[in-house]
Amino acid sequence: MKIPSTIKAVIFDVDGLLVDSEPYWHQTTEAFFKKHKKPFHQSIHSHIRGRGLHDIIEYFKKEHGFVGDTEALVAERKEMLYKLLFKDVVLMEGAEELIKTLYKKGMPLAIATSAHTKDKLELMLNKFGILKMFKFFVSGEDVQKAKPAPDIYLKTAELLKISPEYCLVFEDAPNGVIAGKAAGMTVYGINKEEDLYSKLKEAGADKVFRSLKEVTV
Repeated sequence: MKIPSTIKAVIFDVDGLLVDSEPYWHQTTEAFFKKHKKPFHQSIHSHIRGRGLHDIIEYFKKEHGFVGDTEALVAERKEMLYKLLFKDVVLMEGAEELIKTLYKKGMPLAIATSAHTKDKLELMLNKFGILKMFKFFVSGEDVQKAKPAPDIYLKTAELLKISPEYCLVFEDAPNGVIAGKAAGMTVYGINKEEDLYSKLKEAGADKVFRSLKEVTV
């Protein structure tokens, strides 16, 4: 297993890292634009990947002409997502094996995600039988600033009662890598998409892999 001996806790992002939810976010975003009668182009996905839900809506309002209350628009987009997500979503390659291996070794595990509330996250993880393996769940509701700010990772380390320097973060998006490094943590980037694989390196990831399976072997 490719985890430094100095690491005392492991923190996971969720979307595109543990759960194969990115296709559903893509579908939701395109449907969201269609519902609000706004022109959509594929580059929007890359602009919003790894950003907090509120930041995304503010971007939509500033750059794409969306109007309305930010909180209401966030809730609307999330409701559209969950109608798709809970039907067919699966874990990413290697996720279950890595989590179970770390859990059996007694490694404290936590999740830090800006995208999901704790209740929805618990429903999702319970579906895969891995809910009990995580000590803490920190969501965007728990901090003031979303990734790439380090707040969510610093909050998670605080709950774990482990210094950031002894925490390992797994992230699939550049903003998440930036957040983890800004928190003073070791960060492993995980993404099989060639352009994002390169961007994770550029963002400062300590190591980059194409799947979580590569970390376990």
